[in-house]
Amino acid sequence: MANLLSLDASQMLAFILVLVRVSGIIVTAPIFGSSVTPPQVKIVISLILALILYPFIPQITVFPSRPDLYIILIASELLIGVVLGLIGRFLFAAVEFAGTVIGFQMGLSMANVLDPQSQEQVSLVGRFETVAATLIFLTMDGHFIVIQALVKSYSVLPPGGASISQPLVEKLTDLSASVFVIGLQIGAPLIVALFLANTVIGLLSRSVPQIQVFVVGFPLTLLLGFLFLFLGMPFYSQAVRQMFEKLDIQMFDSLKLLGG
Repeated sequence: MANLLSLDASQMLAFILVLVRVSGIIVTAPIFGSSVTPPQVKIVISLILALILYPFIPQITVFPSRPDLYIILIASELLIGVVLGLIGRFLFAAVEFAGTVIGFQMGLSMANVLDPQSQEQVSLVGRFETVAATLIFLTMDGHFIVIQALVKSYSVLPPGGASISQPLVEKLTDLSASVFVIGLQIGAPLIVALFLANTVIGLLSRSVPQIQVFVVGFPLTLLLGFLFLFLGMPFYSQAVRQMFEKLDIQMFDSLKLLGG
């Protein structure tokens, strides 16, 4: 671990670049970037990781002669960390989207709770599936995958080697669009099952008008939803695991695109 008190001016400038990249991924990555994590904890984690990584990264010997060029260098390091962190956030957004659609099918569209990560009102089922995905992410050592991607980023992209390119923008656009595709794929079994249940209830109400569909339909749909949710947890866990197993590959692909 580096000692800040022993660094000269040029080494301190290089350390700031390392700290900026580490801070970018810590602020945006899942688990680390949660709003429930105190800012003081994020600062300490960023500082400790930067001190550990600094002695092992390629050192910068030539710095920009003007302060504005150094600020651009800092912005490029921040871009690398933010892009790496956002990839994991996209996957969790897909899980939340799947839970929101399932909750709507169950009739819980008006029953929302405050999500401490996004500070927004989210579906109860969406929040439940997000918490389950977080636990799965931790059991898979997903937080170590994020740190490993940060370490590997220096072998692919040395400080100052990042740039915004058209393939990178297309990659991030595809990842943001895949939130809806992956979310529908994860929630497809429950969505289809609840859709068929609502269809059957609708047919019964047409064939037997004496049945009070609004009295019987909502509790039945809610009961079936929780039943399908319970029975489908093993399949949900497997789907989420397969999704998180591709996290490191997506991060590495993004790093290559950042390097042009």
